[in-house]
Amino acid sequence: MPVLPIPFYNPPIHQWNRHLQTILPNVFRRVEGIHYSRERIKTPDHDFLDLDWSYAQIPTTKLAILTHGLLGNSTRTYMLGMAKTFNRNGWDILSWNMRGLSGEPNLLERMTTHGSSDELDIIIQHVLAQKEYKDISVVGFSKGGNIALKYAGELENAIPSEIKSIVAISSPCDVLGSVEAMGNHSIYARMFRDKLKKFLLSKSSLIDQQALKKALAYDTLMDITKHYVAPLHGFKDDNDYCIRCSSLPYLSQIRVPTLILNAQNDPVLSASCSPADIAAHSDYLFLETPALGGHVGFSRFNEEMTWAEYRTIDFALHFR
Repeated sequence: MPVLPIPFYNPPIHQWNRHLQTILPNVFRRVEGIHYSRERIKTPDHDFLDLDWSYAQIPTTKLAILTHGLLGNSTRTYMLGMAKTFNRNGWDILSWNMRGLSGEPNLLERMTTHGSSDELDIIIQHVLAQKEYKDISVVGFSKGGNIALKYAGELENAIPSEIKSIVAISSPCDVLGSVEAMGNHSIYARMFRDKLKKFLLSKSSLIDQQALKKALAYDTLMDITKHYVAPLHGFKDDNDYCIRCSSLPYLSQIRVPTLILNAQNDPVLSASCSPADIAAHSDYLFLETPALGGHVGFSRFNEEMTWAEYRTIDFALHFR
């Protein structure tokens, strides 16, 4: 049922292809007015996660938990824009940073993987124990969206009652399909490869130097994943990593209103990342696939809010 009619979204005229719709908003957009307050929490494996809070102007019982994309952080423009949108509508914001990406290296070699729904659960349980929020919306971008979807599907009916909605934007719920769509040598694959190598160098003191040297020598993102990232986290290889981290097998188990917002021209998502067949048989999974928008783009001409921000707050307000 909740496969929604293809919505009308028209990008600015100078963003005439999917690459410009992806790159320009993330390079040139500026968001002012978000000033985070940082909280650090311990994880069960004796590491830490850094949570960045931004509060509404008046006390509220509404909270949005934002999860960034691959090798991003809470200060990425899309995170700040979504935080500002929710704050303006009377919601507090918690933007969490995946391990080692908050500006300070973590204590362990391990990272936040595409399937680290356990880390999102740690954060949500912390919030529920310490705060009195009654309406929580969980919003994820790209990798963060996959984590949010996997979290919701794994819990099924056991998901906390305070969580009223999930929104996943430009999310590779089929991680293997996304990898194949992106390719090994596209501008995006090369960018993520270079970012991953820089990230590994930032925590070099935690990594066996021979393993680090080998990882830095690999030519592609998936080579690094296959030979370093996957075995580090208990996966056999890159294929095993992609398959087991994907939220796709869990989507039919989601029992909270959930919006997947993926552009049809997203340069790093496969068609399998927008599973219309699953949404058609779900009472909870809403799928929107505008023709245009790129990857975490969706900017609008001469507008501060992106189309994705507008759709997200509208969805969250509807189901609170």
